[in-house]
Amino acid sequence: MHDLIIRNAQIVDGTGSPAQSGDVAIDDGKITKLGSGLGRGGEEINADGLTLAPGIIDLHTHYDAQLTWDASASPSTGLGVTTTLIGNCGFTIAPCKPEHRDLTLRNLTHVEGMSLDALRTGVDWDFESYPEYLELLERRGMVPNVASYCGHSSLRMWVLGEEASTRAATPDEVAQMKSILVEALSVGAVGFATSTLEQHNGENGVPMPSRLADEHEMFE
Repeated sequence: MHDLIIRNAQIVDGTGSPAQSGDVAIDDGKITKLGSGLGRGGEEINADGLTLAPGIIDLHTHYDAQLTWDASASPSTGLGVTTTLIGNCGFTIAPCKPEHRDLTLRNLTHVEGMSLDALRTGVDWDFESYPEYLELLERRGMVPNVASYCGHSSLRMWVLGEEASTRAATPDEVAQMKSILVEALSVGAVGFATSTLEQHNGENGVPMPSRLADEHEMFE
C-alpha cells in the first residue's frame, strides 16, 4: 500500500511529453510510481478533471514586501507556483533602517507600480537587518518555497542613506556593503541582485540607488 495515490489526473510531467491520464503514487513524500494499477493508498485523492504537474518556479518576482503580510504570495500559489525568487533587480526591503522605510516604499510604488496605501498598511517592519527579515519570513511560515536575493539598492540605502541615489560610494562604504552582503549570503541569501536600467527610477524620478554605483563598486 502506498502512502498516497492521486487518481485520474491529467499528468504533465515537465519533460515536454504529452499529458497522459493516470495515477500517481507517493511514499515518504516522494513520487514513486506513475500510471495505472498502482494498488491502494492510505490516502486517495480523486483528481478527475484536474491537471497534475510539477510546481512552477517563478524566477522573477517582487513579493519582498507582500510576504510580510501574505504568506501565500497570492495569486502565484493559486496558479501553480511552488517556489518564488524575490529581491529581483535589487529592489528589496531589507536591510532597511526605520528612517528609510517610507522612502523605500515610495520608491517601490514607482519602480514596480505597487500601491503605497497597501504597502504602508501591510508591511510588517519587525526587522531591520537582512537576517532579521529572513527570520520574519520563517516565523510567518511561507506557503511557497522562497529564495531571496540581497538587493543592491537596499545595501546602498543602508550605508549611504538618502545620498544613495545621488552619488557613488566611497571605498569605505563599498567595504561596508560587502560586509553586509557576506552576512546575508551566510544566512541564506541565494545571491546579489542589482539594476542599472535607465527606466528604474523611484520617488520624483530620482534614480534607484543601484544606478549610481560606479565600476569600482560593481566589481570590488
